[in-house]
Amino acid sequence: EAARRIDEAALRMAQADSSNKDFSQVHLSVPPIAREILSRLETEFSFELDQGLDKASGYIKPVRDLRLDYIYQDGQAYRIPLESNGATEPYSLKYNNEGIDTGENNNLRVTFGTEARLGDFLLLDAQPILQARSGVDSDPSMDFLTATATLELGPWAISYGKQSLWWGPGRNGTLTLTNNAEPLTMFRITNPAPVLLPWFFRYLGPFRVDLFWSRLEANRAVPKPYLNGMRIDFKPLPWLEIGSSRTTIFGGEGRPGIDFGDFLTVLSGKRLSSKDGASDRLHSLDISLRLPFLRNAQLYAETGGGNDSNNFLSTDGWIAGVYLPEIEPGGRAALRFEYADLSRIGKSPALMSWYRDDVYLSGYTYEGKIMGHHAGTAARDYFTGLEFRFSKDLTLNTSVDYEIRGYGKPDQETHLQGILDADWWFTEALSLHLDYRIDKFGNYNFASGDNRTFNSASAGVTLHW
Repeated sequence: EAARRIDEAALRMAQADSSNKDFSQVHLSVPPIAREILSRLETEFSFELDQGLDKASGYIKPVRDLRLDYIYQDGQAYRIPLESNGATEPYSLKYNNEGIDTGENNNLRVTFGTEARLGDFLLLDAQPILQARSGVDSDPSMDFLTATATLELGPWAISYGKQSLWWGPGRNGTLTLTNNAEPLTMFRITNPAPVLLPWFFRYLGPFRVDLFWSRLEANRAVPKPYLNGMRIDFKPLPWLEIGSSRTTIFGGEGRPGIDFGDFLTVLSGKRLSSKDGASDRLHSLDISLRLPFLRNAQLYAETGGGNDSNNFLSTDGWIAGVYLPEIEPGGRAALRFEYADLSRIGKSPALMSWYRDDVYLSGYTYEGKIMGHHAGTAARDYFTGLEFRFSKDLTLNTSVDYEIRGYGKPDQETHLQGILDADWWFTEALSLHLDYRIDKFGNYNFASGDNRTFNSASAGVTLHW
């Protein structure tokens, strides 16, 4: 799918060039940075582009890329009580990070990718991760960040394994699924390349569906519940995209048994009744607009609700954003503003509209981390980010994220986080990554007047094959 999009971009760029009679004016229709980014992508996906549709021979890549990171952090993540039952949601200095924990002081991390394809129908890929952290968890550990087997059947991809999903147009967070938590082990069905539906539905434009079933961990208030998720996307106009997401937690040890009919009920979008075992459901609707006449500015929004919502189009929680990809004529600088409101308190003290439930007391978490927006329950988030692309080899990002957490509590906790990171490609096979972030806490852990400052810095190098 990445190779298909690169081919499409190259074709559109060639069409823009040919439509411009005066070749000296080409850059007026195609910014230079667009050509540089396309060149970088063509290098990164050269293997897939060269193969095209002929994959019958297959291949094995024992090491696709290898990354080494050193991270220093003063201050550890901690857990915020969800309710008096003891269920918790953690705060991490570095969020949207595949659930990876970083210890206080020194950390060393090695990750690498490996993959193999058999003919044109089977793909195996994995990303092992090795970590050494100072502090309590000082013993080195090894795990798989992702590991998936994918079977390709026509337009469909059927996969099983550990995968990370991001559903929605937000880039600092979304309501239902992000990569804030550890990737889920799931059975998944999707069509990677959008298709046109038959009959009248073709007017909806390119269509994509994503469906999965998973099971959450044992160490939670209701052990091993099921998790089902479904998302549909369609693009009725070149400048308009619409999507809808739904996730449901149901079943689990100690709850009434789940049969095949219950799976169908959840898949249809209905909530199980209390006598059937109950379920914890989140749903959202999102829209994204592209404005070509404003240098391709993008406006996007997502809204949704939880179990105690009156209807699907409720506004229990919402996200809105503006993305300006060309704030200067060359397209080398981009600016983003994004706001998330998850502050609404539910109808009872034990139930919050987002990420809490009166049956599944561990909330909408996996391995202790929120699966949706990192700000968590009863929170608001204000984000702005600025990106500079000096060349195809050097990118600098800076952002500020301000969170207010604990609406409904006597003292809210605040986070003012500044981030600066850079990616520099020395050669086509070697890149350097630098990251620094500072987080200023107000009312740390909801204790009035307890203000603290934490810092994190990392440096990494990646080899690409």
